[in-house]
Amino acid sequence: MVGSAAEQAKTVAGEARQQAESAVRDLRRRVRDEGRGQTERLAGTVRQWADDLEGMAQSASGDSPARSAVVQVANRGRRAADYLEQHGVDGLMGDLQGFARRRPGAFLGGAVLAGLVAGRLMKAGKAAHSGESEARQVPDTAEPAPPVGEPVRTEMQEYPRVV
Repeated sequence: MVGSAAEQAKTVAGEARQQAESAVRDLRRRVRDEGRGQTERLAGTVRQWADDLEGMAQSASGDSPARSAVVQVANRGRRAADYLEQHGVDGLMGDLQGFARRRPGAFLGGAVLAGLVAGRLMKAGKAAHSGESEARQVPDTAEPAPPVGEPVRTEMQEYPRVV
């Protein structure tokens, strides 16, 4: 009886382990597929921005330094989109880790700079959002209540006395 219970416990534990491993494999596959889809969308967005920038540069008249800079940004955007399509997020993360190992100071400096920029953008977005919500609120036209202990002052109209 004790041996039978132990065998059943081992069987149940083995089945639970197999189900957990299967669930983990399924979750990894889903995350990888979702990451691939997100990477493809990001690459498409970057490519669209690059195309839009190039269209702006082509419609500009003359050959100015600003036009040249926009063309360069558009070309780099296309290269970034190509890189994302070819290597995906895994390749990007691997390259980022390699850069961090080779040049830790530059990596940390870039991370700090990116953090500061992200913080400023979030702060600006939050301020813009709170400004919009305040503008939508109906202004309160009622007089505020006087502080506790202060006499209440009311304005009374003077009427002429009739004698």
